[in-house]
Amino acid sequence: LVPGVCEIFGFSGEDVQNIQYVNWLTMVHSGVKGLEMFSPASMEWKQAHSQARFVILGVMLEAGEGFLKIEKVTGDEGKPDLLITMDRSKLESVGAPAIANFLKKLQVYKSTGDSTAAREMYDRFSKVTDTGDHPWLLWRDIVVERKQPRPILVQGNTTLKDEKIELVQYEPSPEGMVQAWRERFPDMKEVGVLLDKVTESEGKHWEC
Repeated sequence: LVPGVCEIFGFSGEDVQNIQYVNWLTMVHSGVKGLEMFSPASMEWKQAHSQARFVILGVMLEAGEGFLKIEKVTGDEGKPDLLITMDRSKLESVGAPAIANFLKKLQVYKSTGDSTAAREMYDRFSKVTDTGDHPWLLWRDIVVERKQPRPILVQGNTTLKDEKIELVQYEPSPEGMVQAWRERFPDMKEVGVLLDKVTESEGKHWEC
């Protein structure tokens, strides 16, 4: 939300507003997905970053004024789903002040060493129950059911053909990743020679 930041990267006007909105919406989505890392058996969070995103989600929901709404719906395929609705016109008037106030309290607790108050506030926002307007414990089943496979990012290669550089892309799969590496380093002996040279030149920095 800081004016001028997006312009540094060549974005202006309506594009800036869209970027801000997508970033906020992505954080909400990440907070919901974070339920995957909550254990109903032990009622504990198993991943700190997921818990933190869920806390930020809770802060946004508590801001009220119609800024953010999450509700259970039925998806197009007839299965339960969760619908996230955010009023982008209230990012600066409702969303930003809510997050700023939360961070200010957190900083005050940290600066004064009031770990008890900090823990109470943090635990309140990260609490997962099966009651209220947002029964996260029940909705967690929906989140887990709709979990997607982890995406595989396969780096492409460049080739020189008829004095032109061409980009070669590969299938985003384990097979595609292996193929990309094989074509990137067709001569493994040459790779071994290069690694030996790096070891020789850098070894002096790692002497015990």
